[in-house]
Amino acid sequence: MGISEINAIFVVSHFINCNAMIDFKIFSAIQDCLDNYMIVKGKKEIGDIEANMELERAGLLKDSIPSPGEPLRELLVSLRDSNHLPQNIRQKYGTWIIKLSSTMARNPMINQFQYC
Repeated sequence: MGISEINAIFVVSHFINCNAMIDFKIFSAIQDCLDNYMIVKGKKEIGDIEANMELERAGLLKDSIPSPGEPLRELLVSLRDSNHLPQNIRQKYGTWIIKLSSTMARNPMINQFQYC
């Protein structure tokens, strides 16, 4: 591997680490997938390992076999460092907690005064 190839790898990794390449449409799809998973499972929050397993099942983010959840953690760290991390995702004592992002009711609400 030549010096130019090493420099190219460094530049690409630098752009990825500096969040210039974050695709927010893909991240929106990731959030929608995790919201649907939590609604189906009846959970209000999940951890990073469980979330990355579900994202791999859905085909959105490949998981790491030696370190489960690592690709999602790297994405969340890059979002945190660029100050784009959504409010429903928090890091507590080194563990990432992803809460249900939708606070709106997904089912139609019944108006109690509708029939008066």
